[in-house]
Amino acid sequence: MIGELADTYRAYLDCLNRQAWDELGRFVDDDVQHNGRLLRLPGYREMLVKDFADIPDLHFNIQLLVCEPPRLAARLSFDCSPKGGFLGLSVNGRRVSFTENVFYEFAGSKIRSVWSVIDKSAIEAQLTD
Repeated sequence: MIGELADTYRAYLDCLNRQAWDELGRFVDDDVQHNGRLLRLPGYREMLVKDFADIPDLHFNIQLLVCEPPRLAARLSFDCSPKGGFLGLSVNGRRVSFTENVFYEFAGSKIRSVWSVIDKSAIEAQLTD
């Protein structure tokens, strides 16, 4: 089960990185929640599409992965150039590197809940250089 869940998660990130939005429902539950808000699958898809519109070179990279079904935790790393504002910061095309700590709860083989925290202070430090 641990290996299956980890493989499913890797396939999910591959789906995101390819922006294969028609495949998202294979990995995400219809009633998905993000940071305690019920978004449902269409709202979750909309959030991700906006992320890629705001950050055209966005790519999800696994730095650390811990799996204890039905939960999975990951530290993701990013090296990208948001077009304008990001997390309330004026990035405006500058290349920034940061991490995200994210926890998932699965219902069967689909993501039901996501809790995410992005290291905003790492971005702030790069913008003051």
